[in-house]
Amino acid sequence: MRALLRNAALSIIVLSVTAVVLPIFLRSNIASAEEIPNLSPVYKQYDDNQAYTESNPQVNPLLTQWSRQMTKTIYMPVKGHVYCAVGWQLTTTCMAVGDTGVVIIDPGENDEAAAEIMAEFRKITDKPIKGIVYTHRHPDHPFGVKGLGVTEEDVESGKVDIFASDLFVPYLINDSSLVGPILSWRTAYGGATFLPQGKDGMVNGGLGPTFRTGQVSLILPNKTFSGELETEVGGVKMILFHAYGDAEDEIDVYFPEWRHVHGSETIQGETFPNLYTLRGTKFRDPVKWYKGVDNLLEYAKISDSYSGSHMRPWVGNEYIVERITNYRDAIQYTHDQSIRYMNKGLTREELVEAVQLPEHLKNDPWLQPYYGSVPHSVRNFYNGYLGWFQGDATELATPGYVEKSKFYVEAMGGRDEVLEKARNAIENGDYGWAMEILTHAIRVDKNDMTARNIKAAAMRLWGYQQENIYWRDFALVGAAELDGTLDTSNMWNFAAPDIIKALPPGPTLESLRVRLDAQKAVDTNLTLGIVFSDIDKGYGLEIRKGVCVYYDKLPENTDATLTTTKAVFDDILLGNTNVKDSVAKGDIKVEGSPESVVEFFSYFDPPSTEAVNIVVR
Repeated sequence: MRALLRNAALSIIVLSVTAVVLPIFLRSNIASAEEIPNLSPVYKQYDDNQAYTESNPQVNPLLTQWSRQMTKTIYMPVKGHVYCAVGWQLTTTCMAVGDTGVVIIDPGENDEAAAEIMAEFRKITDKPIKGIVYTHRHPDHPFGVKGLGVTEEDVESGKVDIFASDLFVPYLINDSSLVGPILSWRTAYGGATFLPQGKDGMVNGGLGPTFRTGQVSLILPNKTFSGELETEVGGVKMILFHAYGDAEDEIDVYFPEWRHVHGSETIQGETFPNLYTLRGTKFRDPVKWYKGVDNLLEYAKISDSYSGSHMRPWVGNEYIVERITNYRDAIQYTHDQSIRYMNKGLTREELVEAVQLPEHLKNDPWLQPYYGSVPHSVRNFYNGYLGWFQGDATELATPGYVEKSKFYVEAMGGRDEVLEKARNAIENGDYGWAMEILTHAIRVDKNDMTARNIKAAAMRLWGYQQENIYWRDFALVGAAELDGTLDTSNMWNFAAPDIIKALPPGPTLESLRVRLDAQKAVDTNLTLGIVFSDIDKGYGLEIRKGVCVYYDKLPENTDATLTTTKAVFDDILLGNTNVKDSVAKGDIKVEGSPESVVEFFSYFDPPSTEAVNIVVR
C-alpha cells in the first residue's frame, strides 16, 4: 500500500519540487533589448512570439526570460539594404537589397515559414530574387527555398543563383542518405518536434522561438566554391568565404559597400556554441571552429554591423569585435583546458567538473548555455581525441548490455529495492541517480511500466530544471517514451522526398551499402549495372559476401543491367514502389536475368518506417 501511495505522489512531486528548486538557477545576465543598445535598429516589431513566455515552475526562469527575446521582429542593420526576420522559425532569414534585385540568406526550415517571411519582405521591396545563399546544410537553413517563390527552372536558367560551399552536397548526402533515419529521430528528440509548445514541453528552440515542421523543399546550388568567392548579384556586392562553424560546409558573407558581415553559424546565435550537438553529428573540430571565427573576425574588424543565421543583429564595430572575440576565446579556452586535463590523465566525466569558463566569459550575456554547454562539449573533445576507451580494462571486460543490468539489479537487492531507492532519490532531489538505477531495471524488463513511470517522473523533474534547451527537450521526450505518451507523428525527415530527389544519383546509390543485410548476403556474389537513361550515366553495385561495393561507372561484367530514370529509382529508395513492380510495369528495363535484379535488392533493408526507441533499450 505504501508503495502505491508513493507512486501516486510522484505527479505531485513533479510540481512541488520544481517550485522550490528552480529559483536557485536564476541569474541576471540575460541580454535583453532594453539592456543592449548595440542591437540593430528595429524596422518592424509584432506582438506574436511563438516561444513560450509565461513564468511557470515547470520552466527554468532563465529559459522564460530567454524566450521573451524572440518576438517576431524585422531588424534593419543597414538602412535600406539589409533586413533580418527574427522570430518566425528557428533560423533568422536575411534579405540584402541591391539596385536591381535581392539576395536571401537562409530560406529556413520549410516552405510555409519561408513564404511568411517573404511576404513581409515584399512589403519592403518588390525587387526580384536574384541570389540565395545556403550558409550550410543543416535542416533549419536551406529547406524552404521554394517557399520564397523560386523554382528549379529559375536556377537552371540562371535567373536565380544559389550559392553554397563545395562541401554542401557531400555532407548533405551523409545526413540524408547514410544516417538520415537515426538523425531524424534524434533531432525530433532534441529539437522538440515531438513536444507541444508550452510549460510541459518545448519552451523555445534555443537559437530561435521554435522549429517548425512542414513541407520541405530543396534546389541544389548552382554556384559552389571553396575558400572565397567575390561576386555581384542584383547589384549586391558580396564576398562569400568559408568559416568553419557548427558545420563543415559553413560559409559567411561580407558586404563591402555596406561594411556589414553575416556570420552564419560560425557564431551560433547568442549562446555558448554547440561544440557538440546532442542530436548526433560527426566530430566538430573546436580548433577549426575558433580558426573559422578568426576568418570571420578579419571581416568583423572592418564592419559596422553584424547579422547571423540565428537571433538578433548587432551594430557598432567595437562591440561586434568584442562579442566575436569573446566567442572565439570561449571555444579555445574550453578546448585547450580539456586537452590540458586529458594530458594529466583525467577521464571523460572528470573533465566535466574540471573545465569551467573564467568569470569574464562565464558572465558574458551572449555565452550562456541555452543551446551549447561546456559539459556536453568537453565529453566530445575526449571522444574526438582519444576515442571511447578511457584506459581502464574494466571497460573491455564489462558484461553484456542486458547481463550487466541484471548484475546491477541483483547487487542492489532486486527489482523492488531498486524502485524503492529510486523513489527515495526523487524525494531527495537526486533525479539523475534515480534515472541511472532505474535504467538497469528497465533494461532487464522493458515492459516494467512501474519502473518506467518512476523514471519518467524523475526525468521530467530533471528536465524542468534545465536552462539548456537540448537537455530539457531530450529529458521530456524521453519521459514521454518511457510512460507511453509520446506522439511521434510530427517529425522532420532528413530523407524527405524533395531532398532525396534533389541529390545526385551516384552518392545516393553508394549510400545503399549501409542498408545491406550482411547476414542474409554473406554467401552472395552478384553484380548489377544501373543505367539512368535521363542523364546518360551508368553505375555499378556488387554484393560480395556481405559487402556492397559501389562503382562510379558501369561494370564490364554484370549478372544483369537495368535501365531506368532517376525519378523511378528515387521512388524505390523512398519506398513508394519496389524493383519487382517497377520491372513488371516496364519502368525498369532489364538486360540479363530479371531474377538476379529482384534477388539483388531483396538483400537490402526497406526504408525505415518503424519507431526507434532511444530511452527504452
